[in-house]
Amino acid sequence: MTPEVSAPVDAPRHHLLGRNKDQDAEKEVGAAGEPEHRPRLRTAALIALAAAAVLLPTQALNVGPAALPPLLLVHGIHALIAGTALIASFIRLTPRQLDRTSLLFILGLAGNVLLYLYLLPYAVPTYPSLISNALTCLLIAGAVLFSWSTRRMLVVSVLACVGFALVATVLITRGLAAAPFALTLSWLGVGAALAVACARALSQFRASLSRRQDELAALSARLMSVQEELLRQLSRELHEELGQSLTAVSSYLWLVGRQLPAELVELRDRIGEARHLVAKTLGHMRELSQLLRPPGLDLYGLAPSLDTHVRAFGKRHQIAAHFTAAGLPDRLPADVETAIYRITQEALTNVARHARARRVDVALAMEVGELRLEVQDDGVGVPSGSTDGGHAGIGLIGIRERVHALGGTASLASGHGTCLKIRVPVPRMP
Repeated sequence: MTPEVSAPVDAPRHHLLGRNKDQDAEKEVGAAGEPEHRPRLRTAALIALAAAAVLLPTQALNVGPAALPPLLLVHGIHALIAGTALIASFIRLTPRQLDRTSLLFILGLAGNVLLYLYLLPYAVPTYPSLISNALTCLLIAGAVLFSWSTRRMLVVSVLACVGFALVATVLITRGLAAAPFALTLSWLGVGAALAVACARALSQFRASLSRRQDELAALSARLMSVQEELLRQLSRELHEELGQSLTAVSSYLWLVGRQLPAELVELRDRIGEARHLVAKTLGHMRELSQLLRPPGLDLYGLAPSLDTHVRAFGKRHQIAAHFTAAGLPDRLPADVETAIYRITQEALTNVARHARARRVDVALAMEVGELRLEVQDDGVGVPSGSTDGGHAGIGLIGIRERVHALGGTASLASGHGTCLKIRVPVPRMP
């Protein structure tokens, strides 16, 4: 069956640039994507809700009827704070907003723990040392789970200690013994110091890791630049030097065939076969040269080159391949053109190797200083976990590195087929 291939370069925005409702899983593969605040906040909120579900029945059995209303009030506030944080983890918030939400989450739980101590100072097991343990756990969670800075950790620790001291002072003036609170405050100070030390150590580790990642990113960008230059040189050698040589060989064979006597039919046939083989080799070599580095990418720009590549891909693999482009300028920065072309090339290679697809759509659009690329197929989809850092294939790793080098984002959605979405900021051309 002949594949249906179309590529209207100036067509309206393709439907692929909208959201696919059939996709049931979307994972980030880009290095400039959203940090890990969201899953961390979600995990902490779920732990807090589970803790309330376990502790409430236990505490309700160990307090008198008069203590049940304040106990239910405290646990209600606890559930409200944790539930709000859980809902926030599913809302499209910016990394800064998620970070602030985590701060409010910890401060809210710490304040509720102090309220618990204030309302139920005699309740079992609400002994001051247990409150100290709860506050210490919250502080360490801020340092380890949410990766707070040393400065923030120090401020929150001071607030926790001051809050505990104020509640303890009020309770002591009401007749409670001062010794347990003084000892508990000392242990809370030790726990706060430990949390600050953890935050400082983790900050140093993150800074070292960040420097290492920057070095590896610079090395990766340099290697890709060198690779492109080598591919350009090899493509030029294949197209110009070897291509011209094979064309000359074909011409010599033609001349020899013309000069042979008519009775040497077998020899003329052999020369014809040799010319046919040379022509076939020349065609394969030109195709290889095109794959290595298409001359049209430097001469005509990104959209025409992708148009040609998508058409050739569809014919070569018998897949209905479609390409659309909208809002693109005549030329883009050279590094952007090269990266987007290579990303598309790798994505189509993955479709041919793994997707078992019958159709693939490539959409390219420019919107508000951002270049958007989507490659969607109707194949078998991507196995769960294959886009994680430790399980990603070489192709996805290469795509991720190219996107990272341009400061963009990449996501891979898998459901009924697979959709790769690339977002790359494009500086204004002079």
